[in-house]
Amino acid sequence: MRINNLGLKVSLIVALMIALIITITYIVVSKQSNNLIMDLTAKEARSSNTTFAKEMEKLQQDALLRARIIAYSPDFVDALIERDEAELKKLFENYGAGLDLITVCDTNGDVIIRSHSDLRGDNVLSQHALSVALDPAHSVSTIEKGTVVGLSTRGSATIRDHSGNIIGALVCGHDLSLPKYVDAMKASTGSEVTIFDGDTRLMTSLTNENGARVIGTQASDTVVKAVLNNRENYSLRIPLFGHEYYADYSPIITDEGVIGMLFTGVLIDDALAGQRNMVSTVLMIGIICGVACVLMIIIFSLLAMTRPLKKIGAFAEKIASGDLGISSDSAPTVDVRSSDEVGVLARTLERAYAQMKGYVGEIRERMHSLAEGDLSMESSYDFQGDFVLIKDSINEHVRNLNHTMSEINSSSSQVSSGAKQVADGAQSLAQGSTEQAAALEELSNSIAGITEKTKTNAATADKTSTLSVTIKDNAEKGSRQMDEMIAAVSDINEASRNIGKIIKTIDDIAFQTNILALNAAVEAARAGQAGKGFAVVAEEVRNLASKSAEAARDTGNMIQNSMDKAELGSRIAGETAASLNEIVVGIKESSGLITEIARSSEEQSLSITQINTGIDQVAQVVQQNSATAEESAAASEEMSGQSDLLQQLIAQFNLRDDDENYRNLPPSGRPVRKQQAAPEKPRYGSTGSRGYGKY
Repeated sequence: MRINNLGLKVSLIVALMIALIITITYIVVSKQSNNLIMDLTAKEARSSNTTFAKEMEKLQQDALLRARIIAYSPDFVDALIERDEAELKKLFENYGAGLDLITVCDTNGDVIIRSHSDLRGDNVLSQHALSVALDPAHSVSTIEKGTVVGLSTRGSATIRDHSGNIIGALVCGHDLSLPKYVDAMKASTGSEVTIFDGDTRLMTSLTNENGARVIGTQASDTVVKAVLNNRENYSLRIPLFGHEYYADYSPIITDEGVIGMLFTGVLIDDALAGQRNMVSTVLMIGIICGVACVLMIIIFSLLAMTRPLKKIGAFAEKIASGDLGISSDSAPTVDVRSSDEVGVLARTLERAYAQMKGYVGEIRERMHSLAEGDLSMESSYDFQGDFVLIKDSINEHVRNLNHTMSEINSSSSQVSSGAKQVADGAQSLAQGSTEQAAALEELSNSIAGITEKTKTNAATADKTSTLSVTIKDNAEKGSRQMDEMIAAVSDINEASRNIGKIIKTIDDIAFQTNILALNAAVEAARAGQAGKGFAVVAEEVRNLASKSAEAARDTGNMIQNSMDKAELGSRIAGETAASLNEIVVGIKESSGLITEIARSSEEQSLSITQINTGIDQVAQVVQQNSATAEESAAASEEMSGQSDLLQQLIAQFNLRDDDENYRNLPPSGRPVRKQQAAPEKPRYGSTGSRGYGKY
């Protein structure tokens, strides 16, 4: 919903401010009181936790003192040496009032007797208090778990006989799983208390909706991490079993590490309820005071602001609707006579009304003169302030229109003359374009003949290139075969040399055989008549060896002759292969040149085709130019007629002739172009001997 009453708007703004102040006050009071309650409950919770921890220390010291009293008692030592269980139990009753457990073990850690259980014979050396009491025979107080009893405060002492020899150890303790300790602590501090075995509630004063103690439940992961893992005290506001508490947790630290936690929590439900009642009372008082202030402001705004502003608004609405008293008899004043800011606003609006009326009247007169074509008069009315810009703008428009109309009148004459010259030039251009078209047609026919010859040359070059490639391939094949023949001759030479070596070996064998036969003949001669037959055989062997040597020499000479001739053939084949290689290189170069000629011929043919296409396009352009020149001539005639009509229209305006008034003015339009002489007619056919015109 839109609000149109200023007084009501002011009242609503004040009401919103008061509501904002009340809201801020409510938030601040709630926050501060809540912080105060949290600080007080936090201090109380921490104080209770400190008291709880001290109480645990007292229980440890009490257990330690009781253990020493019992261990140092001669009656107890005698009863233990004699293993008199009845006497031991009687002594436990006398010395152990208030204790929850008493355990006695021998030097090996085996249990002799317990006051709280009939279990005997088990070994308890794993318990820190008893192991320290046995070795190194020191008394100690701590909190730890036992075999029968869970988490408990414990004090240990060494038991010695009358000679000072260690005969066992004793531990006394308080069972923290019993409710009497947390109930006593709650009665002492007024806070809820809980003993944790690790992260599990061992005993607590907290109860659920059924009135049962919440034993066996676990603490949150955040508390476990802060207290058990980091070994730090941790305080927080936490909901537990249907109630809001401010809690403080502290770790139970022994020589064995962190074994549990102590919890103290202060109930803050009642404190928060009282805080909410107090804040509600403060809020109600603030609302009542705010409503009273808003009512007084509404009454004042209606009497002192709303009525005068309505009159001023009606007068301003009349001005906004265009009623300035020029075409009507409306009142030029506002019926407000106060001397405050509202009255000053009314007087200022009346003066603005009178000035606007004069300005609008003057503008109407000037626009009426312009509508009638009178460009000779300027405004002389006394405009004030930024309205002077309107006066200057009107006068500048009048001067510019007068100057523009004068320029248009002058330019129209020049346009008419120029149009005639353009028509003459266009006619000449059309005639020249016709002559160029004929010359281009003759040129196109000549180039077409050149194109056909170039294509024929390109085809011949392609055939020659293909033939040269075939010749080159055959020459390369002959060169490869010659290389193979040279390789074969080389193999024959190598085989002949190997045969020569064999012949040489045979010759050596024949020589050795001859020597052996000679030696055999000598030995046969020495033998006389008995060796005569053997001498004949030796002589035959010598003859065969001689013939073999002679045959080997003849064969060697023949092989050497063959090798010489093969070497000569190899040299000739090498020279022939070199010549073939040179022929192949020459053929390759010739083939490359012929291929290049063929490619060049194709490119020339393509270029000539493109030139022919370009000449055709130029011919089309020349024809278009000819048609365009004829159209330009017709348009120029039409433009000349329009220029005459424009001069007749400008003659209807009343213009001033004082050119000096425009010399210092910036140009209001495009500058008048100077008339240019028509270009000379081109002389076609004078630049060539074949009738191609200017091309």
